Amino acid sequence: MKLREELSKVNLGNKEEYARIFSKLVKQSKNNKLKFKVGVFDKGKYYLVNEENRGGSYFIHIVPKEVYPLFCKMQKEIPHSPLGFTVLAGKLNNKEVRISCFGVQCNLLGKSLF
Repeated sequence: MKLREELSKVNLGNKEEYARIFSKLVKQSKNNKLKFKVGVFDKGKYYLVNEENRGGSYFIHIVPKEVYPLFCKMQKEIPHSPLGFTVLAGKLNNKEVRISCFGVQCNLLGKSLF
């Protein structure tokens, strides 16, 4: 099975919780209240994965622990492209900051922003 197909079959619990975290990070970034540091940060139920150069942008990924192995595979196999739905959430050092929530459907993420 191809990785994107595998991703489309993911059915996470707590999707609404991850969507709220996504919305909060987008708002913090837009208000310049987000500190960016490259790395993987354990946040309990999920990892916050910050990349410095994916497609020429800074990326902040919310990655639920259940799908972290799939995320890592995709990160290696698709090194320069977005790994799912992303939102442009500001700029840092003249580079776009994009936020994604891996494994959560874009319609839920989009709704969380309103």
